[in-house]
Amino acid sequence: MIKIIKSGYRKIYYHLPVMIRGVVSGNLYRWGIKPTVNKHVRSPFNRVMVTLSADFEMAWAFRFSKKSGNDAESIGLQERENVPEIIRQLDHYHIPVTWATVGHLFLEGCKRENGLPHSNMPRPDFFENKNWRFQEGDWYQHDPCSNYKEAPAWYAPDLVDMIMYAKAGHEIGCHTFSHTDFTYRNCSESLALAEIKECKKHAVERGVVLRSMVFAGGAAGNYETLKEEGFICYRYNGVYDIDIPFIDRFGLVAFPSSYCLGERGYNWNAATCFDVVKSHIAKAISYNSTCHLWFHPSMSPWYLKQVFPQLMKYLAELRDAGKIDILTMGEAAVKLKNSQKIVE
Repeated sequence: MIKIIKSGYRKIYYHLPVMIRGVVSGNLYRWGIKPTVNKHVRSPFNRVMVTLSADFEMAWAFRFSKKSGNDAESIGLQERENVPEIIRQLDHYHIPVTWATVGHLFLEGCKRENGLPHSNMPRPDFFENKNWRFQEGDWYQHDPCSNYKEAPAWYAPDLVDMIMYAKAGHEIGCHTFSHTDFTYRNCSESLALAEIKECKKHAVERGVVLRSMVFAGGAAGNYETLKEEGFICYRYNGVYDIDIPFIDRFGLVAFPSSYCLGERGYNWNAATCFDVVKSHIAKAISYNSTCHLWFHPSMSPWYLKQVFPQLMKYLAELRDAGKIDILTMGEAAVKLKNSQKIVE
């Protein structure tokens, strides 16, 4: 019933003007209706757990965007500018994040082979989903086939190194190689396997073992491939905002997402943005549950300066007071699996 109500709400909500959405959403938080909580499950953890993940994708996420005004290169360059500051803030408060990284960002550079970018890689058939429209051309047609110094929006080995060697102890996760829809409908098993293997190949070259998955655009599927390739967990869009991760039928740990940090065009001030996120953490604490916050590193400079530092400080204070644990997806997945073994 909750799933049906939420689905109906979303259909109506996303047809409203953006500013009206902001008023509606703000009131739902003010009245305590949001965030929603799954009250029917019990946490396997002895303390409230908070996990954070970042969709590290740069220009790759916006090539076929259906949203007008999304300039892939500009967004990629904004993300490149933001990442060092985000890492600095996370280091300051010692908050680890799972950086779900598009595999192409591992590359120092690439070039055309047989007249095509990444000619060894299979391409998806033409498709359309809620975020992207790929109806003509080649899936890799935007790849500059250059290097990170000449085309810094498309490659990021220097930023990957910065993340790997940061003091906070981050995890490098997977976000597919080319930011592709991973659903069974739009991604064949052979394409899914090729995308994962290509990610693993370039990750291993940098000393990274991938075990956590965040599906590009939330387009989830091909779980069998993840399991076969050694992954242990993934993030998904659940029914509730505050919920408990669980082990699915494939043996993978599924992390329900709680809230995406960043501006929404609602004209909310910094205090409101902060309060909304705090409400998610407060509900998690009240129900001894878990909270998974995620963000795009290409967030607006305003949010990065005015809201993000407050949130990190708040999380660090709760952790230091013993009220929450902050773990990467990989760490939390291992902890959950171990708790299940103890129960068994």
